[in-house]
Amino acid sequence: MAALSTQNLSYTTGAGPTFGAAATANDCEAPSRPGQMYVHFKNTNAATRTVTVTVPGDNAYGAANPDPSYTLAADTGELLIPLHPSYMNSSGRVDIALSAATNVTVAVVKLPS
Repeated sequence: MAALSTQNLSYTTGAGPTFGAAATANDCEAPSRPGQMYVHFKNTNAATRTVTVTVPGDNAYGAANPDPSYTLAADTGELLIPLHPSYMNSSGRVDIALSAATNVTVAVVKLPS
C-alpha cells in the first residue's frame, strides 16, 4: 500500500499541489472534519480508471457502509474527491483503490483551518 503524504495549503502562500505516482492501493491521513481535505487524481492514460474509497463499518441496519466509486476520465482526466472523517479506518487512515495506476498521479491536500 502506498502511503500518500498530505500537503498543507496556507492562507499566506497558497500553493499548487505536487503530484506523485499513484498505486492501485493507496492510503492517506484522515481529515478531522468534513471539507478539510481532498485527494486530487490526474490521468494521462488512454483508458479511464475507477477510484474507490473504502468506508469502514456498518450502517444503522447492520449492512456494510457503501464504498463510493468515481470514474477518472482518460487522457486529461482530473478528479477531486473530498474526504470525510467517516472514511477513517482503524489505523486513522483512508484507503483509496485504483483499478489501474499506470499514468495516474495523485496529491492529497489539506485546506487551512
